[in-house]
Amino acid sequence: MLPVEKYETYSGGEELFGLPVTEYPELHKTKRELTLLQKLYGLYNDVINTVNGYYDILWHEVDIEQIMSELADFQNKCRKLPKGLKDWEAFLDLKKKIDDFNECCPLLEMMANKSMEKRHWTRIEDLTNYKFDIESETFQLRDIMKAPLLKYKEDIEDICVAAVKERDIEGKLKQVIAEWSTQEFSFGQFKTRGELLLKGNETAEIVSLMEDSLMILGSLLSNRYNAPFKANIQKWVANLTGTTEIIEQWLLVQNLWIYLEAVFVGGDIAKQLPQEAKRFANIDKSWAKIMAYAHENPNVVQCCVGDEMLAQLLPHLLEQLEICQKSLTGYLEKKRLLFPRFFFVSDPALLEILGQASDSHTIQNHLLSVFDNIRYVTFDEKIYDKILEIISQEGETVDLVTTVMAQGNVENWLAALLKSAQECVHFVIRTASMALCDPNFKLVEFLFNYQAQVGLLGLQMLWTKEAEIAMSQARSDKKIMATTDQKFLDMLNQLIEVTTRELTKMERTKFETYITIHVHQRDIFHDLVMMHVKSVSDFEWTKQSRFYLTKITTCVR
Repeated sequence: MLPVEKYETYSGGEELFGLPVTEYPELHKTKRELTLLQKLYGLYNDVINTVNGYYDILWHEVDIEQIMSELADFQNKCRKLPKGLKDWEAFLDLKKKIDDFNECCPLLEMMANKSMEKRHWTRIEDLTNYKFDIESETFQLRDIMKAPLLKYKEDIEDICVAAVKERDIEGKLKQVIAEWSTQEFSFGQFKTRGELLLKGNETAEIVSLMEDSLMILGSLLSNRYNAPFKANIQKWVANLTGTTEIIEQWLLVQNLWIYLEAVFVGGDIAKQLPQEAKRFANIDKSWAKIMAYAHENPNVVQCCVGDEMLAQLLPHLLEQLEICQKSLTGYLEKKRLLFPRFFFVSDPALLEILGQASDSHTIQNHLLSVFDNIRYVTFDEKIYDKILEIISQEGETVDLVTTVMAQGNVENWLAALLKSAQECVHFVIRTASMALCDPNFKLVEFLFNYQAQVGLLGLQMLWTKEAEIAMSQARSDKKIMATTDQKFLDMLNQLIEVTTRELTKMERTKFETYITIHVHQRDIFHDLVMMHVKSVSDFEWTKQSRFYLTKITTCVR
């Protein structure tokens, strides 16, 4: 019988017979100690069995989070043990067992990261002088724990951190490479010659994406953890930089080629610049060759830097195109010197004029940029190139006194047209001036019969003439100034009365302009009357805008 059981039997008998119960302090102390030992060694056995079990876990199956959770639970149980046990050697051993393994857990967690590659394990092997056979299917946690990990803890942590950083760099690099393995050029149709163009918007997007990728690669290149991928990063920086430069040059060549193709392929200018036309024919063949190559290799990077074709051919084409453009610029300059009004025309518009010079009727779209308000010309129905009249934007027509044959060099017959237009306008103005002197002159009829600008000149010349007649006779005829002022008022009322009639839009605008001008003229003369001006040499008159027909030059001043 155990001492405790004997004690319980004897003490029970003493109570039964009413005897004093004998106390055994040592026995009670022993009982308490046994209870504490049972708790301590029960936890100790759990810890030993659990921790030893960890060593048998295969490395690729290790769950560090679960291990750390279980160890934290054991630590909590240790803290809850009675204070009396905390000085016992068994407790100290138990705590040391938990703490030692727990100290390795953060390091093990870092080492178990998926970022760890063979090169990182090799570095740890060199550091710890211990071989890790991590590729073995039987490689266990105990094989890791045999190495002096804690001794080189900081260095191993640096290796693990580097592994995570390198994995991030590798992921971004792979993303860039994957993106540019699928990027392809988009081609556009050029006239009826096929897909001979890079589409502008799509190509601009490619260049923008390339700039973004170069920014990413630039940040990777400056990262201190890039060592394993540095060569590949540099390679792709060179690829994308070279591709960007080639695309920019490609688009520059394309724009020049389009511009000059319209000039040298099938146009009249090619006949006048045969050497440049021959040069452009060779350029055109090379351009078609480039675009055929691009169709065969549509991938952006592969097409641009896959071989040296574009890098060698594009600069040569650009140089040749610039020679053609320089010659063309010199040609246009000569044409402008021959017909100075071409200086008001842009290069593309002038090229279109010169390129279609063989068909005189194509000039219609460019007349406004060459002449002041000549919108159209009328050609003879029977003689194709014969110009009979000029027509303004408003639809007013003036017959040419001298008809023009639109044949030969365009700058020559345009100069002839300019001269003929000036002559016919002078003739109309002279005719209008003579009509002002007619005794049967009627203002409204006159204004309806003549073009708006000529009618306006006529109204201003009439006002100047009548005003000067009145002032020159004012000293002898004291009423003439007032009479003339009333005459101008009557003229104004006539103009106003016309606007009450049914008029076309053009006629209404014309007469409203007449009224505006004549109100101003009448106000000026009314002020002269009020100031008693009686001489055409008076400053109040000479400071005004006056209109005369100069017979020598046959123009209004």
